[in-house]
Amino acid sequence: MKRSATRIAVCAVAVVALVGAVVFSNVRRRLPDVTGAIELAREPRINPDYTSVVIPANIAPLNFRILEDGLDFVVAISAESGQGFKVHCPDRTCRIPMDSWRELLETNRGRPVEFTVFAKGADGAWSKFKRIANTVAEEPMDSYVVYRRLVPNKSRSHIRGIYQRDLESFRSSALMTTRDGTIHCFNCHTFHQHDPNRFLLHVRGEFTGMVLVTDGKMRRIDTKQGPMFRPLAYASWHPDGQHIAATCNRFIGNTPANARTYYFEALEKRGDLLVYNVEKNTLSTSEAVFGQEFIETHPCWSPDGKAIYYCRARDLPIVAPEDWEANDFDLMRIAYDVETDTWGEPETVKAYSDLGVSCAFPRPSPCGRYILHVLCDKTSFPIHQESADLYLLDLETGEDKRLDVVCSNLAESYPRWSSSGRWFTFLSNRDDGMSALPYLAHFDEQGIASKPFVVPQEDPDYYDTFIDTYNTLEPVKSRVDIDTFKLAQAAQGPAIEAEFPSPPEVDAYTAPTQVVAPKY
Repeated sequence: MKRSATRIAVCAVAVVALVGAVVFSNVRRRLPDVTGAIELAREPRINPDYTSVVIPANIAPLNFRILEDGLDFVVAISAESGQGFKVHCPDRTCRIPMDSWRELLETNRGRPVEFTVFAKGADGAWSKFKRIANTVAEEPMDSYVVYRRLVPNKSRSHIRGIYQRDLESFRSSALMTTRDGTIHCFNCHTFHQHDPNRFLLHVRGEFTGMVLVTDGKMRRIDTKQGPMFRPLAYASWHPDGQHIAATCNRFIGNTPANARTYYFEALEKRGDLLVYNVEKNTLSTSEAVFGQEFIETHPCWSPDGKAIYYCRARDLPIVAPEDWEANDFDLMRIAYDVETDTWGEPETVKAYSDLGVSCAFPRPSPCGRYILHVLCDKTSFPIHQESADLYLLDLETGEDKRLDVVCSNLAESYPRWSSSGRWFTFLSNRDDGMSALPYLAHFDEQGIASKPFVVPQEDPDYYDTFIDTYNTLEPVKSRVDIDTFKLAQAAQGPAIEAEFPSPPEVDAYTAPTQVVAPKY
């Protein structure tokens, strides 16, 4: 008898809950009537700025905040095909339903998708702002990005970790962090042709080395061999997945006392170019790119794998603050034959030092025609320089143009192509001059870049309270599906020593210039 009474009570509660859920659902679906809204002649102000942008069909919803006065708001999202829908935004926050968004974008590839914002005034009347028109691209974007997260503006890097973000949703997860205090510094995560199963990263400190991840196998390589003064750093995978172009670099730091905000400048005082053979575990270089006269940095293979693009500057003495201004890097290229391990001679692609500017982060497009890169006032460390802008060099015509639609009045850095070459990512600290945020821009067949947009977040106010900074944003085709515990183990495990069969006869540790007393 007691059991029957209990069952009846449980069923009653379940029925009440079900009815309540249905009623609540109907209340949620009941939208304000905006019929007869008075049309306004301007677009609404929204944040983030998702206006007049080209977006991939597989991007997460562009949730945004409405920056207009009003007692209530409705956003209508529509396109030429498919079922449009409305979103009620009583708190000024437009949170777009995932399923409706995906269906609408997929149905309208190559066509516009529009946002219409309705606002209710103090008098109870509704106003209708001019439609915001965006365009859905034909080409999808790689579905993930992998990035490093740092505390900004520190004289020594304070690393949170390396994370991955699903661009098709709002999911993110950590690949490696510094939470347990075992590893304090890791950097330069680099993927082989956007493959999440084949990548590397460098660890510094007690467990210095290059961690290779190839199809589930993980190992740490000690690349500081022979005359090398440092282990390998900036890296790029050859298309064959068996050769890695990389540089070993030495930095000196400077924190300008007259800066408006506290930030860190870096200057490379040594840099040499090498190629690591993954299969043979060997290092190779040439005296043309391994010596004391020039600083080599930021290598990247050409799409055909026949040459390495990199930046080079003459190693000049630094004895006064103004000497930093003369540290300008040219865009270079050198041939390398992976079959015969044969190096060519350095070739100047663009002598930017003659123009009084410096080149950083060159990235050839997958088609091989363009070089996306950064130009700034000095050095190869542009991330805090207001002068740092994205440029596009056309190797067929020789035209080198600033991407005006992409750039801001603050620093842009770390440009990276998508696997298709129809998108590129970059970082920009345009919002506050400190935190670099992740941006995405479309690149069409005519070589025209579109207005960029910040990677969307579930909470559109996310970036307003974000106190860290993004670093080295790399697009990958899908999720990096690895055992993160095993990755941490590999980073701390025994290192395999790389072999250096024919090291150059050069004292690579000492600087090429005589040490003099500084003037300041």
